[in-house]
Order: sequence, then C-alpha cells, then structure tokens
Amino acid sequence: LAQLMLIVLVLGAGTDYGLFLVFRVRENLRDGAEPKDAVRAAVTRVGETITFSALTVIAALLSLLAATFQIYSQLGIPLAIGIGTMLLAGLTLLPALLAVFGRAAFWPSKTQAGTGKTGVWGRIAARIVRRPALPLVIGIIALGALAIAVPSYKPGGFGGAINAPAGSDSAAGQALLAKHFPQSSANPTNLVYALRQPVWDDPQAVVAAQRQLVASGLFTGVTGPLNPVGVSLTPAQYTQLHAALGNPAVLPSAPPSHIPVPPAGYELYRATAQYVSPDGHTIQFQTGLKAGDPSTTAAMQAVPSVRAAAGEAAKTLGAADWGVGGEAPAFYDISSISDSDLGHVVPIAIAVIGLLLIIVMRSLVAPVYLIASVALSFFAALGLSVIVFMKIGGNSGLTFILPFLMFVFLLALGEDYNILVMSRIREEAHVLRIRDAVSRALSATGTTVTSAGLVLAGTFMVFAVIGGRGSGGSQVRDVGIGLALGVLMDTFIVRTILVPCTAALLGRWNWWPSQLSRAEVQQGIAERADLETVAPGSS
Repeated sequence: LAQLMLIVLVLGAGTDYGLFLVFRVRENLRDGAEPKDAVRAAVTRVGETITFSALTVIAALLSLLAATFQIYSQLGIPLAIGIGTMLLAGLTLLPALLAVFGRAAFWPSKTQAGTGKTGVWGRIAARIVRRPALPLVIGIIALGALAIAVPSYKPGGFGGAINAPAGSDSAAGQALLAKHFPQSSANPTNLVYALRQPVWDDPQAVVAAQRQLVASGLFTGVTGPLNPVGVSLTPAQYTQLHAALGNPAVLPSAPPSHIPVPPAGYELYRATAQYVSPDGHTIQFQTGLKAGDPSTTAAMQAVPSVRAAAGEAAKTLGAADWGVGGEAPAFYDISSISDSDLGHVVPIAIAVIGLLLIIVMRSLVAPVYLIASVALSFFAALGLSVIVFMKIGGNSGLTFILPFLMFVFLLALGEDYNILVMSRIREEAHVLRIRDAVSRALSATGTTVTSAGLVLAGTFMVFAVIGGRGSGGSQVRDVGIGLALGVLMDTFIVRTILVPCTAALLGRWNWWPSQLSRAEVQQGIAERADLETVAPGSS
C-alpha cells in the first residue's frame, strides 16, 4: 500500500505543485512580463503557497505516526519524504527549466501580452460573487444529502472466500461444499475459558454452558469437551473415563490391551484432548458462525453478540477468565483499533494544519471554515462511496481503512487547494474590494485548481485500477475510487463554490485579526480601486 500511495502522491501532488507555478508564470507572461521576470515573480508569489501547501500534506502524513495500527503509521515517513522531494523540485528544478525554455515551454499556447481571457471561470466567478449565498446553500445541501448515507457505512475488506466464476463446475462444487460443510465450521471461532477447578470435577456445568451457546442462535454448531467428534458424552461417562484413563492428552493412539474401556469409548475420550488443557483448568468450544465465513463483514459485525453469549456461558461455568478467538474477533478488533486511531490522529492533523493555515492566511477566521469545508467534503465523499459500492454495487461493506485514509488525505490535499485559492484571494484583497478580489482570484485559479484536481483524481483512479488487480484488490479499489470521488467533489464544489462564496459573504472578517480586516484599511482599498476604475492608467 505504501509503495502504491507513494507513486500516486508523488505524481499527483507533484504535478499539482508544478501546475500552480506554471499557470502563474503563464499569467505573468500574458500580463507582459519577460520570461525570466515572469518566473521570478511567480516563484515570489506562489513559492509561499506551494511551500505551505506541501507542509500541510507533510503535517497530515506525519500525524500518522501517532497511529497504533502499523498499516497507518508506516505510511507517514515515506510519503512525507516523497512530498518533500517534490516540493524541492517544484521550487528549484521547475523554475530553472521554465527560465531556460521561456515562452517555448508553453507552446502551442499563446503567452503574448494581452492574450489572457477570463473564460468560463471568469463568468462563473462573476455569478458567484453577485449572489454568493445561493450557491453556498445549494452546495451545502448537495454535499449534506450525500453525507446522509454515511450511517449506512459498514467496515469490510478483511478478506473472505474466493468465488469461482458463475456457472462453472468449480462454482457448483463450491456451492455444494457451502451447503453441507459451512466455511465457518472449517474455520471455527473459539470460545476459551479458564476454570477455577479441573473440568472433569464438574462436567455438568460444561453441558449447561454448551446448551446455552446453542440456544443463542448465533452458531451453526458448538463442539467441546463432551462432544469432540459430534458424539456426545454424558457428564457421568466423562467422569468415569477420566477416572479410568487419566489425562486424555497423554494417551497413545492405540488403546493399551489392559485398559477396561471399549475402543470406541477410548477414541472418543482421547479426542477430548483438543478441547481441554493438560491440567483440566482451561477448555474451549469450537463454533461455526451463522453469520457466515469468519472473514466476512457479516461475521465481524456478529462479534459483539458472540462475545456477549460467551460471557453468559462464562457465568454458567464459573470461569475465572474467558476470551473469544478466531478471524472474526481479530478483524473486529482491527476495525476498532482503526476507529480509535481516527480519533487520535485526526485532532493532531487538524491542529497542525490549522496552525499552518493561521500562519499563511494571517487570520483566525478563514482556517475555521476551510477545515470545516474539508470535513463536509469528507462526509459527502464517504457517503457517495457507500452509495456507489454498497447501495448500487451490492457490497456488504467498504474496506475498514477507507474512512481513516480518506479523512487524512482529503484534509491534506483539500487544504492544498484551499491555500492556493485563499492566498490568491488575499493577494487580490490588498488592491480590490473583497468580492472583486474573490472574482479575480477564482477567475485566475479556476483552471489551475480544476487541472490539478483532475490530475490527482486521475492518479487515484489509476491506483484503484492497477492496484485493485493484486492481492487486497478490494481494499485498494475502495481507497482509490473513494479518494478520487473526494478530490473531484473538493475540486468542483468545495474549492470553486463553497470557499469563494463563504469568503465573499464574510468580507473583511476573513482576515481577522490582521490589519487587512480593519474597516479603515478596507475603505482605503475601496477608494483606490474606485480611482483606478475612473482612471485606469493611474497607479
């Protein structure tokens, strides 16, 4: 997973940083600057943006080190190094190449002065700032509607049986095996109990506990010390056999000739050894889960009920301790650890990225709604994944790592684009009224954000297609497509509609408590803008 994610991030995020710089250089060329001056001005303006964009991604990735689950913690350092390397390339190698090739780097695009056009993003920006409340409300409602599906999310991706092609002989044989030999019986879930006294001292409690487990309705079968091979022993028979034969674990495979026990009884008692420890103080029941194969989502979701039933049986046995083992409980605990890591890592990532946003935005207000926009896009993307894979695709669950990775990566990459858009809005807000600044910034960055988002979403889709063919394919597919959907929503709804609309509505309060938020500063900016409108040639 780390290798695939490294390729995706280096290609996707690295290309994004390049686009940030390249589009700004082209804009400067169209404004009449010479190639080297255009590159120098672009690095001066966009260098800080690219740096802080990369730092948000690196901060989010390094926050993974706080995770206890290794699949997460081992992602952090390699991916952070990859992003750091692409940042250095974007600030050194790329500007040098652009300076060397000049206008030729943009061939066949026109870069002569005066060739820039407002285009579709200019028209969209004009409509957004004219009535920002309406698109903001529509966007929030649309994303909120998708987020409604989030409660239907069920964790999966823990493996499962390999299905043969439909209609094939192997599929028919697989169906016959499943009918007569349930997979959950071949891959049992074990209920283990530590008793206060040897089991052969009071086997009646074992019978009562086993009946209790069977009556729970959770199991296809329950085998234990008194029915080791499907043939039951009464408590009295079990006690008598122990008195005659002793510890079943040390009995030879062939019954000695001097033992006064029938061969069938000898073999039956000897078979109880797999359910009883040598000292008789620990026993186990092997069960098949009615919920299905232990590696499926349904079986994992049955674990709390299984543990509750096992706990009741422990009371009947008077056990000093007990536990439930097997694939389903292990997967359930893995899922729980993953959820716990989400609660540990996300606050750290939000705090660090929030601090970086405060520094680059020089504001305490803008970072709040920028992070809130990422949270909204996360829930919408997760809800859309549930709709696509579970509601439409019919899957029983989504890979359990999806919510964690989706939030961390959307937080990091979403703020990546936030910084680009908001930095440009802030830059323009020094010379324009806030709504005019939003309009010009969105017109200037719309193509950049769209191109970067499409590139990043495309790399995640390639990740899903190529990685989905290997082992753990369903996990890679869920993560890749889920992140691609999230990036696309981030690109076309959050970054280009919700964030600019919010900035336009908040006005000068976007920049509080910096000087740019002061009324007198805004008044001065408005007066200068009016003068330039009347006399365009003045400065």
